[in-house]
Amino acid sequence: MSNKKWTKNEIAYLVENYGRMSLEDMAIHLNRSVMAVRLYALRHRLDDKHQVVKENRLKKLLEYRFRHLEDFHPSKFFFRETGINQVRYWDLFFGRKSIKPEEYKAVAEYFNITISEAFDSLQLNLFDQ
Repeated sequence: MSNKKWTKNEIAYLVENYGRMSLEDMAIHLNRSVMAVRLYALRHRLDDKHQVVKENRLKKLLEYRFRHLEDFHPSKFFFRETGINQVRYWDLFFGRKSIKPEEYKAVAEYFNITISEAFDSLQLNLFDQ
C-alpha cells in the first residue's frame, strides 16, 4: 500500500467507526495498513470517546460570566468548592462528558449566578439552532 492522502469519505468513515470496529477491519475497508489507520487516529486524537455532548452547559455558564473563556483559570479552590476534580472539569469543558445537575448548581453558586441567570445562560442560543 502506498502513501496517499486521506479523502473526506475515508476520514468520515474512520471517525464514525473508530472504537466500534477493530483497526484491522477498518484498514481492510479503507484499503490501508493497520498502522496507517492507527497513526491517523493518534495524530488526530481520536479515541473511543470521541463523541461530544450536544449542549455544553459548563461552557455556556462560563460564557455568561466571562467575555472570553480563556480569562478563567480553574484553581484548587474552585475544584474544592465545586466538588469537581481537575480531570472531570476538562472532560466537561471539552464536551467529552455531560455536566450533572449538582455540578452545574455548584459552579453557578461559585460564580454567584442566580437560578434565573443560569437558566438565561442556557437560553442564549435557543433560536440560533
